[in-house]
Amino acid sequence: MGNSINNKLSKLYTGSDIYVRLYADTRAKLLKLDYYSQFLPTNGLLIDIGCGYGVVANYLSLRFPDIQILGIDLDSKRINDALKTVGKRKNITFLLKDAKEWDLPRCTGVLMTDFLHHVSSQDQELILRQVFNRLENDGVLVISEVDPTARPFYRYWASYLSDRALYPLSRSYFRKPHDWQNTLSHIGFSVKAIKIHSYLFAGIVYICQK
Repeated sequence: MGNSINNKLSKLYTGSDIYVRLYADTRAKLLKLDYYSQFLPTNGLLIDIGCGYGVVANYLSLRFPDIQILGIDLDSKRINDALKTVGKRKNITFLLKDAKEWDLPRCTGVLMTDFLHHVSSQDQELILRQVFNRLENDGVLVISEVDPTARPFYRYWASYLSDRALYPLSRSYFRKPHDWQNTLSHIGFSVKAIKIHSYLFAGIVYICQK
């Protein structure tokens, strides 16, 4: 299933410029989407906060046709590029929104992939509290973040430097795993952390159940 969906995903970006096509193909391979998408709901409304070019949202749209997917991002170019990939699909859309200022609709799931470290610690908690309040009972939040405690140490720096290449003007607000777990638990989530380290990159997926 994974290769078939990835091939379909790649075709969605054939009309994009070469940078976006390369980004989409690389991101789809690095994120291990087959693995952590199993923790997301397969019905209702799923919101991808900080969706960028829509790679993850598009993958989920192709894999779970019965779920409605909404991707939001603050970058107008990324949203415009994402909108070009929608085609005739009815289960996905993208909006230009600031997660700090937007009132989320009620939803069954929320996804944040390498997003939270781009906003301040105060805004991280503001967004997470809003997500908790807008999730349906038994709703789930899935967060994918860089692991700054990873060993060997170069894996963290590889993850960090790849992020710097994509967002050179953005400051990063990384947190250690125990800090994320404490913050999420204090908000009210039941949290499970899963390491997804690879040879070059170091990340953790947080499965947060309301």
